[in-house]
Amino acid sequence: MSFLNPDVKDVSPLQRNLQMIMRIFLLISGIYILIFGGANGAERIFGLLILISLAIINAPAFFTGNHIRAIPIEIELLLLCMVLFELVGGDALGLYVKLPHYDNFMHFMLPLYVALIGMMLVYTAYFFGKLKASLSVMAGIIVLLTIGLGGVLEMGEYTYDTYLADGPIGAITGNTQMQGSPTQDPLDDTMNDLFTDTAGAIVGALIGVLLIRRYEKEGGHWKVADGISKMGG
Repeated sequence: MSFLNPDVKDVSPLQRNLQMIMRIFLLISGIYILIFGGANGAERIFGLLILISLAIINAPAFFTGNHIRAIPIEIELLLLCMVLFELVGGDALGLYVKLPHYDNFMHFMLPLYVALIGMMLVYTAYFFGKLKASLSVMAGIIVLLTIGLGGVLEMGEYTYDTYLADGPIGAITGNTQMQGSPTQDPLDDTMNDLFTDTAGAIVGALIGVLLIRRYEKEGGHWKVADGISKMGG
């Protein structure tokens, strides 16, 4: 197994092809943006962040000699989508500014991804007897945690806009204001983000519940639990 030749065991051809295409595309994008910048030629920091994200996603198996196995492909694909839409689309290509409702899209999709990954993790704990809870309780916990992460993100955006945007860090990131959008003032944007975060978290948790019920109805279990449990070697 290598970065350009992912492990094919227990992985469908579609999943493997998506994984390989996204890895290669993000690697090339990260290098290009790091060298030439993004939409305005001044977004090189996001190229570096793309490459760092790829390294982190693939670090467990690579840096531990497979003592910690690679993360399950279902989780990796979600993480790669987050990097693609956030760092490449939103930041390097400036879609947050160019597309009026891209911010709404991202504040729906990122919590959806986070909640779905959260459901994978709590289901694994449940399946192996480390957690006793109903599906509704598990989903509720994940929704609340995801909303909490959204609130932390909004505080981070406020801190950046208030204290960092006009300083050295702001110069590196292009002095872009995090709060507010082409269609909303900062307060409306923040509250809309929180409501959209909540909607995305609920949908992500519901998708997780539906997938769990589907696999259990077929007499099996959500195979992602096996992959997560094997990460420890």
